[in-house]
Amino acid sequence: MSLLSDIIQIAKESNKTWTETLHKASFRGVPFAVYGGDARFGRRLALHEYPGRDKPYIEDMGRSTRRIRMSGFLVTDSFIYGGGSALAQRDALVAAAEKPGPGALIHPTLGALTVSVPAEGLSVVERWDMGRYFEISFTFIESGDRVFPSITSSSGSLLDKLAAALGLSSALDFVRKVIGGVTAVINAVEGVIKFGKAIVGMVVGVIADFKVLVGRITRDVRSITSLASLMTGDFGRYANGNVSSALITSKKSKDSSATMADLIAKNTENRAAVDAAMDNLVDAAANLDASNGEVFTDAVQALMDSLVAGIADPGDAIVLLGPLASYTPDALTGTGAIGSAQVVAQDATAALLRRSALAAIGKVVATYVPTSYDEAIDTMGVVTGFIDAEVLSAGDTGDDESYNALLALRQAVVVALTTTGATLPNLETFTFRTALPALVIANRLYQDASRADELIQQADPIHPAFMPTTFKALAR
Repeated sequence: MSLLSDIIQIAKESNKTWTETLHKASFRGVPFAVYGGDARFGRRLALHEYPGRDKPYIEDMGRSTRRIRMSGFLVTDSFIYGGGSALAQRDALVAAAEKPGPGALIHPTLGALTVSVPAEGLSVVERWDMGRYFEISFTFIESGDRVFPSITSSSGSLLDKLAAALGLSSALDFVRKVIGGVTAVINAVEGVIKFGKAIVGMVVGVIADFKVLVGRITRDVRSITSLASLMTGDFGRYANGNVSSALITSKKSKDSSATMADLIAKNTENRAAVDAAMDNLVDAAANLDASNGEVFTDAVQALMDSLVAGIADPGDAIVLLGPLASYTPDALTGTGAIGSAQVVAQDATAALLRRSALAAIGKVVATYVPTSYDEAIDTMGVVTGFIDAEVLSAGDTGDDESYNALLALRQAVVVALTTTGATLPNLETFTFRTALPALVIANRLYQDASRADELIQQADPIHPAFMPTTFKALAR
């Protein structure tokens, strides 16, 4: 617009009478006439009064809730706002007031507002002597958006970052002790690798014992039975595991076109990848020297990554990786310089393996879906128990980087699981007089027959048509 046009428009606005500046009142598109009204404005203040002080401290907590009251009328075929039959207008206005959620109010002087109507917020008065006319009064409360800080979406990435930081810190502590660096244990610039074959043999021996634990994981039947949790449709209806629950959407991707044969083939590839990673770790241990410590620590990390990738259910992964996170080789009592160096190498290698396993568990927690509040708290206790034991170990051996990384990971695990568990119901014990079908119980407990599969998972009955008379299930 040109400057002249702006001046003309301003002049027109300034020449409007009071009534011409008013907006036609309506709520959710239903018009009505207005007598008048009032509104309350201000700030939310917390008054702090202290002994011996005359003036209180006023804490500003933000703008107060705006409450708007309006009084008016409805009349048949109004000359001002139209509207048609007064009865139809009354019914439309009542429906607008009882509709859930906030609605749009056009206020004569305040303009467009988003408001909600509280209980008894609309009053309609009708009198026999007034005919086609209703007196109305409204109470409105200004409504805002439901906005809360969200930490769930970022907790996974935070856990991944902290787990990676733990892996790096544990690798640095291992390299410092075994390859080289000043340590509180041997107080030398050179690491214990300077003793050559004696140290390499000790590292290889620790890896050999660790390989036995890894083999148990790859042969565990749960690594195959949990594959059904990644399937959609009826085949995986009873095997959601800790991938998804009745109240939380799956945090792991599912392929709707995948078949059990496809998943078994993929699982076979994953097991082969674990075996290959284990062989690489054994080779890296056998070839360990002062120049390739990073190769060894990378091989440890690759082994943990392949183990996590081979377990479909995060709940099973936490259980299966637990023995790795608490692995302690048989104590070695060495004498002399070489014997002391072997003890250092054994402890450093075992610590590296445990902390790498804890880092892997931290990544698993990011995809873990508890089925109830009880399960979330129990899992938090298990994982933090593993971390607490390693925190003491890191503190006793002076591994400051690993110590700080473990504390940060522990805090992130607690936040992730308490945040997820806070939205879930508790488990309660339900008792029935006779065996009932799962569909009947689901309808009776939750008024939702589609949750019958969830009850079957919880109770593990012989047949879904004959559920146990006593079992634990979600409270809501």
